[in-house]
Amino acid sequence: MLSGPLAHAYWVPARTEHLLLHKGITSRPQVNCRTFFLPAAYSSPPSNGGGFSRPGTLAPAGTEQPGTAHMDWMQQYLAAFSRTSMAAEPSDLEATGSVGAAMQRRPQAVSVDEYLVAAGGWGKFQNRLFATMFLHYACISFDWIMAAFLAPALGAQWGLTLPQQEMIASSWFVGGLIGFLLSGFSADTLGRRPSMLAFGVLHCFGAVFTCAAPSLPLLLAARILTAIGTIGAFNMTYPLLAEFSPPSERAVIKKRMGLNWQCGVVALVVVAYQLRSFPWQALSLALVPACSFGVLWLFRGLPESPRFLLVKGRHAEALESLRVVASSNGRLYDCEHLRLAAPSKDGDDGKGVSSTIPTSGPMALLASGQLGRTLALLTLNLVASCTYYGLTFAPVASLGTNLYLCQLTATLLEIPALLLISPLANQLGRRFALISFLGVFACASVALTRIPVSATQLRLAAVLVGRMSGSA
Repeated sequence: MLSGPLAHAYWVPARTEHLLLHKGITSRPQVNCRTFFLPAAYSSPPSNGGGFSRPGTLAPAGTEQPGTAHMDWMQQYLAAFSRTSMAAEPSDLEATGSVGAAMQRRPQAVSVDEYLVAAGGWGKFQNRLFATMFLHYACISFDWIMAAFLAPALGAQWGLTLPQQEMIASSWFVGGLIGFLLSGFSADTLGRRPSMLAFGVLHCFGAVFTCAAPSLPLLLAARILTAIGTIGAFNMTYPLLAEFSPPSERAVIKKRMGLNWQCGVVALVVVAYQLRSFPWQALSLALVPACSFGVLWLFRGLPESPRFLLVKGRHAEALESLRVVASSNGRLYDCEHLRLAAPSKDGDDGKGVSSTIPTSGPMALLASGQLGRTLALLTLNLVASCTYYGLTFAPVASLGTNLYLCQLTATLLEIPALLLISPLANQLGRRFALISFLGVFACASVALTRIPVSATQLRLAAVLVGRMSGSA
């Protein structure tokens, strides 16, 4: 063993010699090279030019003479190597820059939400999916509010009384209740895509039957059928968009959907005004081409939810669906090593211990500690929905203003509320934002009951403020 002043030892690996020859950096192997040692006192060349060369140099055997210029093999190798094609092919460690980054390229189990974040969040795929559903969702809002224009037209042409006119809107909500109940079960059993397509087709048939209804009972039956398809598709639009989007974008999705909804209502007002002198069937018939085209577009570009596929045990299909998302967003390389973790079973707390508290299903909403919150939210939604749609379908004649102007103004006033609710909830919290808009909504509703019937402008203002705050 060497010790004492011999402090530095350098040698050339055999692989370096072979690599230099193989890559054409040198025309012959570097022979007669051997390990040599430099005393610590000669760690740098002396100023007088004598002694050994600096550490890291080699000299052929028998030629180590003071003052001789020796080859710095490391500098020569790197300089020559940088001019070859191998320099353009960095290893995984060189490409990532650290061992920890290279370890991330190994297969890694993640959740669907984590995969969507790695796939670029809201990107080209999500924009294309939203565009695919845009027309059909606008048709849903068109048909939803159509009773506000259909009832007065039928009252004038069929001689219907005011209670009979209001039955048209009421029958719609009866069908909507059935659609809500069926769509949840169908989406969790058959899948989001087939269920939404089936409800979309049912919506188209209902619109056709509405045009052909010769009497009020058949018209009410057609409206119930239409509502089942419309509300069923409506109930799956947001979940499908949310299951293809990262958690941070799901509040923004509601704002985009709200603006999409207002586009459909504005189109309804414009079409209803243009067809006001035609028979009542013309308004319903105008919806059929747009609705049919929207459903056909869904058949072409609507994917299945990766979360549904994963829950049903179809792991390969779920992963392939997410890889399509990553590829469309230009992040496929970043997600190549990601794999989907198996979903936890109901009643499992994640530690392999079964829990008696249900984690999903209707019973989870009624569990201990959750019952009060569930009842409060159900009551809140019931009161808000009754009041909002009461204002929407209220007879405009009682307000002493134009039907089309009232609906158009109310629709346009709902847009600022939709744009305001998202940043307000992010800055001040969802609870404060909800209480604020509900307070304005309640004040407008109470004011409407106190304003005399003769003050038509004040009553109209109360209706508009109530609809604006209630929509948020």
